[in-house]
Amino acid sequence: MDRLEKFIIDNRDGMDSAVPDLKVWAEIDKQMSSADAPPLHIAKIRPLRQRLRAAAAVAILLIAGGLGGSFLANKSANTDINSLADISPEHAETELFFNQQVEEKMAKLVSYEQADVVRPDLQQLDEMFKELTQELENAPKGTEEEIINAMIKNYQAKVDILNRVLEKVEAVNAPQKTIEDEISI
Repeated sequence: MDRLEKFIIDNRDGMDSAVPDLKVWAEIDKQMSSADAPPLHIAKIRPLRQRLRAAAAVAILLIAGGLGGSFLANKSANTDINSLADISPEHAETELFFNQQVEEKMAKLVSYEQADVVRPDLQQLDEMFKELTQELENAPKGTEEEIINAMIKNYQAKVDILNRVLEKVEAVNAPQKTIEDEISI
C-alpha cells in the first residue's frame, strides 16, 4: 500500500463530512452581505481579462506599426525611376537639354533620310539607360552619384553619335563649291 492510500484510510472520517466547515460559510456570508464587492472567482478573472486586453492592444499596435513601416519602406524603395527628372530638378534640366539635342539632330537625320543608320545604336543606348535606372533603384547609399554620371554619359554618347553621323551626312550632301563660289564669297 502506498502513502496516499494509507492517508485516505486514516483520515476517512474527516473527508466524509457532507457539511462544509464554518469558515466556508463565514466566507460565503461575507460575500453575500457586501453587494458592491464582486464574487471571489469573478474578482480574479477581471484582472486577467484586463491583462489580456492590454496584451492584445499592444500586439495590434506592434503589428500595425510593423505593417505600416514595411509599407512605407517598400513605397520609398520602389519608386520607379524612368529618367533623370525623377531624381532631382537639376537632373531634369540636364535631361531636357540632352533630349532636345537628340530630337534636333534626329530631325536633321530624318530630313536627310539617314535616321535608320543610327537607330540601332540609339536603341542599344536606351537599353543601357534602362539597366542604369534599375541599378539606381537598387543602389546602396553613396553609389547613386556614379550611376547618375553614367546616365548623363549615356545621353552624351547619343548626342556624340548623332553629331558624327550628321557631320558625315552633311559632308556628303553638301553642294560642291567651285572656285568661282569661293571668290564671290
